[in-house]
Amino acid sequence: MANGTIIYASKAGATKAVSEIIAKELDFDILNAKELTSEVFSEYDNFIFASSTYGDGALNPDWKDKLDILEDANLESKTIALVGIGNQERHGEHFCGGMAEFLEKIKGANVIGQTELNGYKFNNSEFFKDGKFFGLAVDFKGDENYQKRVLDWVNDIKVKFKG
Repeated sequence: MANGTIIYASKAGATKAVSEIIAKELDFDILNAKELTSEVFSEYDNFIFASSTYGDGALNPDWKDKLDILEDANLESKTIALVGIGNQERHGEHFCGGMAEFLEKIKGANVIGQTELNGYKFNNSEFFKDGKFFGLAVDFKGDENYQKRVLDWVNDIKVKFKG
């Protein structure tokens, strides 16, 4: 399959669990953002960045601490997809909003994986513009069908990665 890795940041385990599903389906490596180094960007052509969003729309601190590495990486020949984990009910004002912090850092990359609203209800999200999420949004606790949502998304994007 594709030459890729999913880099995740997870506090309570939801983002790690979703990342493991995706990595298995795509046969991608998986890396905790805490261990991210600049060398990773020369090892792979395809990336998925996954993170939870906290409180007022903050990106997981483990990923936030590595954004400078991402900003310095040459991503022009890379394909990238984003996965945000959030809670549409408890954090409806900022559902998966922390994922927007990636958008300015991944300019030049081929960004894939936009998704529709598909039943989610929230007041605001920086990750949702013009009727679509910039990637996959997952409500791990509030969506009993989250696994199907993840698998459907993986099936949609797998052919878009460089092989």
